[in-house]
Amino acid sequence: MLADSLLPFRQTAWILALIMQGWLLTAGCAPSSQATTPHGTDIVIFIDFSASVQGKDRALLKQDLVTQIIPSLSAGDRIVIAPINDKTLTDFYPLVEATLPPKPQFNGWMDNVMKHARLVKENDTQVDSLKETVRTQVADIFAKRFSSQYTDIFSSLIIAQKLFHNESRRKVLVLMSDMVEDHPPYRFDKMSWTTATNQKLLSELDAKGLIPDLSGVCVYVSGASAESAELAGNIGQFWQAYFQRTKADMDPSRYAHVLLHWPPSKSCQL
Repeated sequence: MLADSLLPFRQTAWILALIMQGWLLTAGCAPSSQATTPHGTDIVIFIDFSASVQGKDRALLKQDLVTQIIPSLSAGDRIVIAPINDKTLTDFYPLVEATLPPKPQFNGWMDNVMKHARLVKENDTQVDSLKETVRTQVADIFAKRFSSQYTDIFSSLIIAQKLFHNESRRKVLVLMSDMVEDHPPYRFDKMSWTTATNQKLLSELDAKGLIPDLSGVCVYVSGASAESAELAGNIGQFWQAYFQRTKADMDPSRYAHVLLHWPPSKSCQL
């Protein structure tokens, strides 16, 4: 009889134990995983300040940054802007670097609704302030008229691999350049392009360690151009083959004279 009388209490205790177990999983494990795994996008942008990108073309690059990329930034994103020049490997430095604070996560077991709403509003204010700071820094960059003797895109891509290393955010690389590599010994505008050129060039670059691993990186090119349509086509085909070797996600539709298909779709990553 005693056992029967205790049955309701045992059932209640069992139910409470399950509830507590679920609470511990929610309150203990979930926030921990959120804290160790940043949400957002890691955007690395390299800008070509060589003599071949001037005037109207440079203004278009600035326009892509100010009207498309910066407005698309959101909580948890990181943006790094650096120059493409002839000293990328030996003297790399970012012109702009900013990490937007992640959006506060709501835990129904632990968080007060009103307090969470206040934290979200404060976060939005911080994000907007940082975006405005980035916009001002970009304006300063183009006002200072940086210049470089050569366009060393290959070295910039090696640096991009290092910047993306162990990055848990979504990875996006934007190259703002005419894509005419002219850093010795490679002068794309002086080369004789044949059906064998791409394979020969890729083999040389591979032997020199100039083909980085960009697995999982979504690539955009804005500013692509050349002295003739034929040369632009040959250079574009080379870069398509090159990015295929790097294992990056480089769709031909994202290789253009201006920034197209921004922001990246959810499928733009490997």
